[in-house]
Amino acid sequence: MPGNIYVNQGEIEKKAGEIARASDYFRSNVLEHQDVRTTIPANPDGQAAYGRAQDRMEGLGAALDREVKNIRSLQVSFSRFDEMMGELAKGE
Repeated sequence: MPGNIYVNQGEIEKKAGEIARASDYFRSNVLEHQDVRTTIPANPDGQAAYGRAQDRMEGLGAALDREVKNIRSLQVSFSRFDEMMGELAKGE
């Protein structure tokens, strides 16, 4: 039988929580002070670039949220597998 694998469930949850908190920083924000009077091309181009950056920032936050969900799901799956293997070992 191969060696034992030790998984620190508390550490997994701690790290998942840290990632979840980090994802809160990656939320889009409205551009507060918009210049709506000037017609120079840089004004709408700058606003559009800001909007694209905010969309990407929101996407990064959503990706981090998905990873937290995956980490926690994997933790649950591993726990179930470990319990199943323990039950099988008792039956030997």
